[in-house]
Parts: sequence; structure tokens; C-alpha cells
Amino acid sequence: MFLFSYGRALELIESHTGEDATAPKARLPEGLEFSTRAGVGSVPPGGVFMTKLGVGLAIAIASVGAARAADLPTTKGPAPAPATCFASVWTWLNSTAADCPLSWGPLTVYGTVDVGVGYNTNGAAYTAAWNNGVDSFMTKNNKGVKWLFTPNGLSQSVVGIKMSQSLAPLGLAGWSLIGTVETGFNPYYGYLADAQRSQVQNNGKALTLQGANNDSSRTGQWDNSQGFIGISNKTYGTLTVGRVNTLSLDAINSYDPMGGSYAFSPLGFSGSFAGFGDTEAARANSAVKYRADIPYPSFYGANFRVAGLVQWGGYDQGNGMNGLYQGQVGADFNVFNGSPFGGVLSMDAIGSWAKDVVNVGTFTGSCATLTKGPFAGQTGCTSGIPMFYNNTDVTATLSNNTGFLFTAKYKVQALTVYGGYAWLRQTDPSDDFLNGFQTIGGWNVPATIKSTNPAIQKLFPTAWTNFTNFNIPRIAPYFWVGAKYAITPQLDVTGAYYYLQQSDFSPTACVGANTTFVEPNGSKFTVSRINSNRCAGTEDAISVLIDWRPVKRVDLYAGMMISNVYGGLANGFQAQQNIAPTAGLRVKF
Repeated sequence: MFLFSYGRALELIESHTGEDATAPKARLPEGLEFSTRAGVGSVPPGGVFMTKLGVGLAIAIASVGAARAADLPTTKGPAPAPATCFASVWTWLNSTAADCPLSWGPLTVYGTVDVGVGYNTNGAAYTAAWNNGVDSFMTKNNKGVKWLFTPNGLSQSVVGIKMSQSLAPLGLAGWSLIGTVETGFNPYYGYLADAQRSQVQNNGKALTLQGANNDSSRTGQWDNSQGFIGISNKTYGTLTVGRVNTLSLDAINSYDPMGGSYAFSPLGFSGSFAGFGDTEAARANSAVKYRADIPYPSFYGANFRVAGLVQWGGYDQGNGMNGLYQGQVGADFNVFNGSPFGGVLSMDAIGSWAKDVVNVGTFTGSCATLTKGPFAGQTGCTSGIPMFYNNTDVTATLSNNTGFLFTAKYKVQALTVYGGYAWLRQTDPSDDFLNGFQTIGGWNVPATIKSTNPAIQKLFPTAWTNFTNFNIPRIAPYFWVGAKYAITPQLDVTGAYYYLQQSDFSPTACVGANTTFVEPNGSKFTVSRINSNRCAGTEDAISVLIDWRPVKRVDLYAGMMISNVYGGLANGFQAQQNIAPTAGLRVKF
């Protein structure tokens, strides 16, 4: 993500750890995240397992060090939580996570639970393994009115442990050892967020029978949010290693007026925006990330910052790509001082390049009315999975992704105005991986069997890895604007608009085509769409949200997102618009 000023970096951490962003900033900024997800395929000595072991050992050592430090001269640590914080449930709820942390030594347990209900004019059936549970944004699976339990509407439910241990007793005044392990889960069922499991649960089903499912970087890992360790110094910056959010994902969460919400923001619903075309590139499982504030030069009271991220390893280290490089610059400016319009203008810019990024695909079956045999007149549905394979086998479309992201927000009194623009380009990957590989979720992408023998080719016709989808590059810029207004310190109202446009990268002519869908009950409906998803198209969404915090740890929220797809981006869709109001309750601890 971008290198943010010290206060901004804390704000980002809070957005991912469930802490109150308005609380006193008593913690150091998030550092490099350390990957804990076991990679696909065999793990080489010193690979992911040792990396994860290192995280656990470092946290354990920090705990022991904290106990020994009691006998050593050291600077005064944070004040203990006031006893009144835990006097009753009410006093605890009316405190912040910073006021009353669940801490022992350098370790703090934290979490967020977000539950709700929603309505979709065109929705998909609930799938517990899918991160969101439902498809609030318009997808290919959406069709028909649905009332649905809607978890994680405002933010992902998570539980985690973070560490901050001063190294002053070791003679390193101003330095701290930091770390975080965090996982997202479904609060209704307790399942870890496992997007690819939701895909294989629907693999081979007719589209009219599929529930909510999509690809994601959260695929059942016990650290599916983040898992990192690092060191931090206010002067020299923060360096972290492990599983981390990309700079682009952190920036979107900071500059999206809806805060990366699943139910009210396309940017939150799909990591493909942060991944510059593919959602698996929104997080890196084995990466080094650095960020620091640059105090000079001083310009209009500006605080400058820089950041960088490099991923090592590939699919076998639990990554969704074989390489990732990102850089960031940004600043906060104090403008219009002394006037009613005086406030803080924050701006950041990010550049990104990723190699061999994976987008997991599944097969779609079909339903048809039988015309012969004893079941003539009845409807039968068949699986679309190829012969000799099963529903745990998935396809992969690979690409090299290049992108630039520019973001800004201006806070003046109770009003914050947001905006962002991104440009992305997807081209054919550097490698074809025709011998197959395992995905970040541990599912299998089989080898593509090539043969000049017609009989063998007829039995094994499936190309499991698509490495030529972007021989004509896909260009897809997107932007968003929005504003949040604090009516009172406890009540916010937010509105936002999002828009993406895709270029035509189809090698054949784009024309209209009709598709007839048969439902399991035998009813039919026909839709008219463009004949390829590689044709030019657009998608947009408009959202509104009211968020009331009756006590500091609780959000009561209600809002609505209206999403639309057009042209090539609507190819294969059963419907083109979804109106999705959602209401919910979020509690932080």
C-alpha cells in the first residue's frame, strides 16, 4: 500500500484489525506481513513452513522478553486499561479497543463481528464458504428476488493477534518488534473465508442452480487476512515480511468512501480492483513491504511518505502470482488554514506490475427438457465438468497485470470528500503452465493433455490453463467519487459512485446474441447479450449508507447499492441490474 504518514498508517491498520480509527493512536504502524499460508505443491526446505514457524517463534520470544524486561530498565509502557472498562458489558461496549485492549504483555487479541440481512432484486443463493455469503454486486449467478442473511456487509468479520514489543531493553531505543496474524470468517457458520471452496461447491452446476461464488485471495488460510512480522521505527520506517495486503488494497480501503465494504462498494466486493484485473493479486503471501515518512522538504505543512512491496516465490509459496512489484508516494497537505474551508488534503499514487496472475474458473452445466424416454417432458440437469475429472478441478486464466492508482481525499470539519482513478492493462502471461499447478486454495489445475492422436484429443479436449486470453491487451480504467458527512460524532451518512470501462480485446467481431436458460422446473427465459466477455463493456454502481454508533464498539448500519453491467461485461449474465439494500450490526473487540 502507500507509505502513509504515521497517523495514516495507524488508520489503515485499524481498518483491517477492527480498532476504532478515532481512538488515540497508541500503536506503531503496521509493518511487513509474513505469509503463513502453506503453498501449493511441495514446500521446499526453508519455505513457507519455516516462514510461518518464524512468525510464531518471534511472537513467543517477544512474550518471554516482555516478562524478563520487567527486571530491566526500560521506558514506561502504555498505561493499563482503566478498571471501569470492564465493570459491565455497557462500559466495555462504550470504550474503544485502544481504551480497553485484550492484552497480555506485548500481545493483543482483537476482532470484528459483522452480521446483517439483505434483499436483492436479482441475487444468488447464500453460500457459507464465500467471503461475503451473498453477491451484493451484480454477478453472472444473480437472478430473481431473494431475502438473504448478509454477513460482513460493512467489513469482513475477523479475529487476530497483534504484537508490539519495544526493543529498548536491548539497547535499540525507538525500535519495536511487531507482528500480526489475522483471519476472516463467516459469523453465521464460523467458516473461514474460503472463496475457492465456494467455487468448487458450485462447479459443474447449471448457472440457474448456482449460489454465490467467486475467486479471491481469501481461500481458507488460517491467516487469510494477513500474517506478518517486522520491525518499526518512527524515524526509519516500518519493514514487514510475510502475508500482506498490497499497497493498492490498503490505498483503496483508505480512500474508498465506503471503506472497502462488501455490501456497499464494488471495490470491497471484488479484489480485482486492487489486483489491477485479478482478485488473487490483492494480497501477497510471501512479500517484503516497507514504508516510511519523509519529514523533508516541508511544503505547506505537508507530510510526505513512500512505500514499496516486493513478492518472492510463486504458486508454491501460496501466492496467486509469480511475482509482484509495487511502489508508492504520497503526502498530506494542510490547506486553506485560517479559513472555514481549512482542512487536510491527502494524496497517494501507486504503480504495480504482477507476473502470471491467476484467475480461477469453474465449469457450468446445463438444464434441458427431455424429449425422449420414460422421463420425456421432464427437466434434466447435467454437469459441465469434463469426463475423468471432478468438481475439485478448476481452470486458470493467466495474465501479466500492470496498473496505476491515484487517490485523494479532503477532510474539512465534518465533511470528507473522496476520489480515485486507476488504469490497468492485462496481457498474456510470461509462462503457460500447461503441466498444471495447485491454486492458493489448494485446488488442482490439471495439466492440459495435448496429442496428435484424434481419439486421445477427443477424450481430453479441455485446455485447463488459458494463457492466450489477452493476446490483445485488455485496458480497463475505473474511477470513483464520494463523500461522508458526520451529522453528529456518532452518526455518518455516506454516498458514492463507481464506474469501470473495458476496452474491446476480442479477436472476432462483437455482435448481439440470444441465450436461452432452462430452470430446473422447466421454465425458460431468453436474454440478449453481446457474444463475448472480451468485447467492450462497462459496469457501475451507486451506493448510500447510514452508520450510527450508539456506543463506541457498535455500528448499526443500513444502506443500498445499485449495480449494473453492460456490453461485454454482461456476457453470460442472467440479469443486468441488482438493487441490494442491506442492514446490519457490527461489534468490535
